[in-house]
Amino acid sequence: MRSPSAWLAASSCLLVVAGCGSSSPRSRPAPKIPPAVAARLSADADAVAGSPGCAAHDAAARLQADAIASISRVPSRYREPIMSAANEIAGRVPACPPAKKEPPKHEEHGPPKHKHRGDHGHD
Repeated sequence: MRSPSAWLAASSCLLVVAGCGSSSPRSRPAPKIPPAVAARLSADADAVAGSPGCAAHDAAARLQADAIASISRVPSRYREPIMSAANEIAGRVPACPPAKKEPPKHEEHGPPKHKHRGDHGHD
């Protein structure tokens, strides 16, 4: 099982390669990912890689959301690999368990006082 960092490295490489394209004189240049999209997804991937364990969960969700929001601006040949990587990363980074709540602290005022109800023989 690969770690999220390995997937991030792979997806970051994909973004760099996709953004560069090829300039061979005999081949058509590869389509490029808009620089703003590549920069945003790369920054998101760096945030996931820089966060330990479950702390990366929010960054992974942000990477996935940004990929979804910008996928229409990405050349079609890169859409599936980018979305697959973003979904894989988001699916692999677990959410942190909720913090345990401390039970409320009760102030101690001595034994509880009972209210008297009814007639106790007093006239």
